This record gives sequence, structure tokens and C-alpha cells, in this order.
Amino acid sequence: MILYRSSKGQWVGTQRDAQRYFPKDWEQVDVPVSKEYLIEFLNVHKVGATQTEQQQPVVVAPDPEQIDPEAYGWVSWAYETLKRGDKQEALKMLERGLSKQKELQNV
Repeated sequence: MILYRSSKGQWVGTQRDAQRYFPKDWEQVDVPVSKEYLIEFLNVHKVGATQTEQQQPVVVAPDPEQIDPEAYGWVSWAYETLKRGDKQEALKMLERGLSKQKELQNV
């Protein structure tokens, strides 16, 4: 597989994009095609990374046992109501569920 890289470390997937975005400032790079080596290559060469990329905090899903069952019920009901097309009623139910969960977190 072939990718194209500018001297500033920017990557594109086609020669046409390289010519358009990095006129006379790009090189062709052979990239491995096996999944294992491709992932390693992309990580080593930071393909797709932005120059101002900062470490993002890892967001961990809340423990399901800490979700108030009543809040879960309201939110589930709101989702089903929204699927039926009753947006106003779904919004009311969703607000109730979220307020129940907020109460749990404030305790």
C-alpha cells in the first residue's frame, strides 16, 4: 500500500491529494499491508495525528451498579417513546431520568 507524506509530517492517501495539498513537497511511502505491521507503522509514524495533539483523558463508563434503576427506567422509556416519534413526551421522560441520576450523584 502507498501513502504520501509532506515534509511537515502530514499524510494523505492519494497522489492527487499529495499534489493538491503539498505541491512539490511530498514523498511516496510504501506502507505494510498486514494488520499487525500496518498498525505498528501508523503508530510509529504518527499517521493521522495532529501536531497539536494532546493526551486525552480516558473516559471510563460509570459502574452500572451506580446507575439509579429509576433513572435507567425513565431514560429507557424516553428512548422507546422517541422511537415512536413522540419527541415532547420523550424529552419530559429523559429530563426525569437525568434528574434522578443527578440526585444519586449528589448524595
